[in-house]
Amino acid sequence: MRAVRAITPFGIALLAAACSPSPAEESGSGQGPDGLCDARTLPIGTRLPGLTAGTNGPALLFAEESGDTASLRWTAWNGVDWVDTLDVHSGTDLLLNWADRPAMAFGPNGEAHAHWLEVDPRGDFTYGIRTVHSTDGGRTWSNPDRPHGDTAVAEHGFGQWMIDRRGTVFAWLDGRRFDGHPNPAKAPMEVRAAQWRADSGWSEEIVLDTSACTCCPLAATPTADGHLLTYRDRTPEEIRDFSGVTLRASTDGPPQVVSEAAPLGHDGWQIAGCPVNGSALATAGDLTLALWFTGAQDAARIRSAWRNSNGTWSAVTDLQQGPAIGRVAAAADGQGRFHGIWMERREAGAVLIGQCWSPKGEALLPSPDVLTGVDEARAGGFPTAVGLDSGGILLAWTSTGKEARVHTARWTPSP
Repeated sequence: MRAVRAITPFGIALLAAACSPSPAEESGSGQGPDGLCDARTLPIGTRLPGLTAGTNGPALLFAEESGDTASLRWTAWNGVDWVDTLDVHSGTDLLLNWADRPAMAFGPNGEAHAHWLEVDPRGDFTYGIRTVHSTDGGRTWSNPDRPHGDTAVAEHGFGQWMIDRRGTVFAWLDGRRFDGHPNPAKAPMEVRAAQWRADSGWSEEIVLDTSACTCCPLAATPTADGHLLTYRDRTPEEIRDFSGVTLRASTDGPPQVVSEAAPLGHDGWQIAGCPVNGSALATAGDLTLALWFTGAQDAARIRSAWRNSNGTWSAVTDLQQGPAIGRVAAAADGQGRFHGIWMERREAGAVLIGQCWSPKGEALLPSPDVLTGVDEARAGGFPTAVGLDSGGILLAWTSTGKEARVHTARWTPSP
């Protein structure tokens, strides 16, 4: 295992130690926004934040650039501040993409995994996925490997970890069929998955879908029978709605498909190109919340649906109050409440919007709240969220400009 450097404390600048009004100028509800608490900023040059549930609380993975070198680092939330920052990987061949983000995930008994993109010098716009693994909670990491076994000059990305007591599964978008295709615009992007085992490495790959949208992020959440994985599908007629497939780790060999791909809702969005807008999922108890963006019927909307323990989806509901941008995030907290986050466009600029639901899926805010102003530019990336055991969520997003950096804050709605 390769040793890494620890820095304690992290030295993140404190913006506000207590709850304060949101910096947004307008609210979606009559009572006004609840405000963001415990706001922090990371150093200049940080971006691509990814929040996840760590061993002892939330963990934040982020990228940081210095000259030609990019580094992946992570830090832990102790309930008050970000502390004990650790390096995951550094190099000159990392590809930092605003939508295809690195990610980290924790499992039982000190298990942790992370992945990023690595430039493939054999072709233009080609890259592969590199993964590393830890047995001590992310303090030290293995040498990099890759989950896809092909040698195609193509894109491999948008990885998604799925870990539970059964094992570790990883899914991604795989463009190997683009390599040598006479018409790349018609070449299919596959959804593939493989299983990681500490004693044998990556399993044989399986194909979950033979034709998916080329660059919309995947999402996954644990369910009673495995993990639900969602992706933007692609039909021959260029209908690009979301589908979900349930899979789980096996005792031997590749992961098992529990239920075949099925639509989340029937938007009917016909678009001859990728909107670069994925879905978001959160599970608590017997319910799973799904959020996604669509532009069907020439109307930009944020949509939601609920999945019960039988795998049945509810009717679809539109959530946004203004022109939707998308870039959704979702999380469930320790009290069983669901939180959804997305971006909308207002007169003063782009804003993050939030809604909260009860453990039964009932909206707890009279209408979604404006949380904070954000950057709509691609460099601003996607927001990310993770639930807190005490209630509420932690949020992270990236500001752009001369001092681009990652921001984090806590949101605890008070219906």
